[in-house]
Amino acid sequence: MIWWLKARNVPAVLPALFAVHVMAILVRQEAIPVPAVAGPSGRLLVTQFLGVLPVVLLLHGLDRGDTLAEEVALRHNGRRTVALCVTFALLALVTAAGIQLLWDRPEALSLARNCAGFLGSALVVRAVLGPGIAAICVAALPLVCAAAGRRPGGSAQPWAWPIQEPLSYLGAGEAAFLLAVGCALAAWRNRPVTDPFARTT
Repeated sequence: MIWWLKARNVPAVLPALFAVHVMAILVRQEAIPVPAVAGPSGRLLVTQFLGVLPVVLLLHGLDRGDTLAEEVALRHNGRRTVALCVTFALLALVTAAGIQLLWDRPEALSLARNCAGFLGSALVVRAVLGPGIAAICVAALPLVCAAAGRRPGGSAQPWAWPIQEPLSYLGAGEAAFLLAVGCALAAWRNRPVTDPFARTT
């Protein structure tokens, strides 16, 4: 099991997860400007896209091995993948809750929500188009939401969960739904439907 966790890049994912939570404490409301599709330019809080880093590292770890060999060697590889993803999301949530209780940083809650939602989105895209496309899509998701996901008044559209308020129940529900769907796909299908970045031999 220890070798399986090492192969899944967990020794790199955990420090990255804690590092982005420390950054959430430090940067708080720091934002980058994002050109808007319609209306005035928007902005994207740093804490709203920090979750991309540990998710991409985890996604890379999930597909480091030989998929065909693991399907033969591991009877329940899909279950282990789901357990790892759920543990990652719970660890992000517990860490954010601790930060909120100790330092009153609601941005950490949006970071935990986005970690779960980004991971769910990545698992969905991974099941269809492979891990390479999934990593690109997850990296672009917060930028797309910041550019096209705001109403004229500045509030977030209902579908733009990564940029919603930290305590938004709708955003938390959408992220949880994406994680559940992604985990279900990971348990059901280990290989993508098609993978444009797959290595051909």
